[in-house]
Amino acid sequence: MYCSHYFTSILLGHLLIKPIIAITFPSLPSFPSIKDEIFPGFDTNGYQVPRIQLTYVHGVPTLPFSIGTPPQQFVGIFDTSSPVSWVMSEKCNSTACKAVSSSQKYHPEASSTNFKFPLRVDISYLDGSHVQLKPELDAVTFDGKFTIPRHLVAEAYQVDYPKGYLAPANARLGMGDFGSIDWSKTKYNFDISDVAPIPNPFSGVFRSKRASGDTRYSVGAASSGSSGFRKRGPLIDSVLSSSFFILGVDKSFYKGPVYELPLIPLMGFRSPFWKIPVTGFQFLDMNATYQSNPQFSFPSGAYGKIDSSSPVLTVPSATADKMNSALGAVYNANLNVYTIPCSFYETAPWLTIQFGIGVKAHIPPSQYIYKFEGANGGCYTAIAGGSDSQNVYLGGPFFRSFYLIFHYSGFNVGIAESVSNESGRLTVDTNGGGPVPKILN
Repeated sequence: MYCSHYFTSILLGHLLIKPIIAITFPSLPSFPSIKDEIFPGFDTNGYQVPRIQLTYVHGVPTLPFSIGTPPQQFVGIFDTSSPVSWVMSEKCNSTACKAVSSSQKYHPEASSTNFKFPLRVDISYLDGSHVQLKPELDAVTFDGKFTIPRHLVAEAYQVDYPKGYLAPANARLGMGDFGSIDWSKTKYNFDISDVAPIPNPFSGVFRSKRASGDTRYSVGAASSGSSGFRKRGPLIDSVLSSSFFILGVDKSFYKGPVYELPLIPLMGFRSPFWKIPVTGFQFLDMNATYQSNPQFSFPSGAYGKIDSSSPVLTVPSATADKMNSALGAVYNANLNVYTIPCSFYETAPWLTIQFGIGVKAHIPPSQYIYKFEGANGGCYTAIAGGSDSQNVYLGGPFFRSFYLIFHYSGFNVGIAESVSNESGRLTVDTNGGGPVPKILN
């Protein structure tokens, strides 16, 4: 994306050495940029900020959206770790795609606003999924009325899931890791059919220009009613029915101050979105049940990446063993989880995430103890071991516990306590002598 002119020259050079092809090409836009990846805010003219309900499947948020003109409807994973929004292509023949009907796949030729790039890219995800994509530009619409006319989307022509994986949805809405793909190093596989038949979509086809104002979106849970909302037991999908993706900021979803969590520095194609410096985790006893508050520190330079597509918190494997042992959880090799008595969700300590700026995010045990699906019952912790020896992935327990404001142009994430009864708590460390966290408007 930073090498658009360079890459366009490669493309033109490739065409010039093929003079036997007598064809006129439409003028190409610049190659994908960060601006094509992010979702801009919407001017609501004083009306309620647009919100789209998130539906949790296997602990992962999903939502409906559409691509193209006329719109083709899909349901995808709301993914703060994916730089590209993608849907299965009608031409995808991998095993995962064969199980999906044609009506749930993307038909780009049916969209008058589709524009293909002569590029291909591979992306692998924390859950073990792998996709091969063709990036394109097309209109993306939410709730049938909020349209982004020029957005980076992709056709997935190969989708591979790990053995035993139950996909929450067969598409993804890319909401983070922007700028992480060096398009000049993606697989270059020019195909005349990818470009020539498609009319130039920037000749007045789009209804309006891409918004250039507020670059914030947010997620949070609405008020969950009575204080006994979760008295019936540990977390399951059915109790997560009041979470929303908000195309802007809605003050009715949070209480108290919004603290700014700066992102890690921008370095080349290592995207800072949405990676926040962290110093450690700690269990904080709110019930005087445990004898101590064990601390798990991370090395200097460690960060926590907000990953909404993961239902768990992923930490280095050795740290996961220590944290679960401190809770009294036991590793089950057959299930690859740490099991724990379901009654512990009432007595277990709160989990504290210590951010580098001095903000501490406290997560209640009801958010990190899960109940097995099915009739057999039983519970397990949402603290898993990963292959990264330094950094952590802030999945479901963190993502659900707070109101989060993702600010692209500000290079920060705003965090506030949610109005939901399942909200975590926020405190500020004033004894460390470090910088004072900034409170956002």
